[in-house]
Amino acid sequence: MITKWLYNEFQQTGKDYTLQKEVDVYDPSHDDFRNLAKEIQEVIEWLRPNKRLRFLDIGCGTGNFSLALAAHSEKVYAIDVSETMLKAAKAKADIKQIKNISFSHTGYLNFNLPEKSIDGVISSLSLHHLPDYWKSIALEKIFHILKPGGRFYFYDVVIPDHNSIDKINAFIKSQELKGGDFMREDTIIHFKEEYSTLDWIMKTLLTNAGFVVIREEIQDGVLKKFFCEKT
Repeated sequence: MITKWLYNEFQQTGKDYTLQKEVDVYDPSHDDFRNLAKEIQEVIEWLRPNKRLRFLDIGCGTGNFSLALAAHSEKVYAIDVSETMLKAAKAKADIKQIKNISFSHTGYLNFNLPEKSIDGVISSLSLHHLPDYWKSIALEKIFHILKPGGRFYFYDVVIPDHNSIDKINAFIKSQELKGGDFMREDTIIHFKEEYSTLDWIMKTLLTNAGFVVIREEIQDGVLKKFFCEKT
């Protein structure tokens, strides 16, 4: 049992997403550097939702992926360590009258779902809030709740194995060009205070948890997508 020394994932690192002002600017600031519609389409194509399947969205934020999956699936479990984020996500679901999302104030280390009960999992730009050891625990939990053949879409900031300083600096500059001073400072805070992982370590954590990495994609030097399966 690790209950007594479990990492406190509810403690905010980097940006404090318990603050309403941070949640208010979350979607518009991410629109500066993400093609959300394209990402949602990638998630749908990889996870292949239908009305018999159940999905887990970890670190659901303002709910964009949860809402998209819910339109095609039986059930979506949307979890986040920020109650403020969850409130924003619930408001979107209420406006669209989406009823098949279960919102829970929990995270990677604390969610409680039965083993082999979930058909697909999405983690988008949130796992970096955990140090590497706790990433490994989180990935093992994800693996255990997935059914055989279940799929995992994982997207995050991942540190390149080579020329990392140059690529991080180039990414900071790119973010500044896309979103001005706000995005530059947001990106600097990420690398100073959060827990992005080296690429070779991230791949090892995924495979050690049991996943098969089917495909990898890299964008802007440090944004990495892993398309994984539980075989």
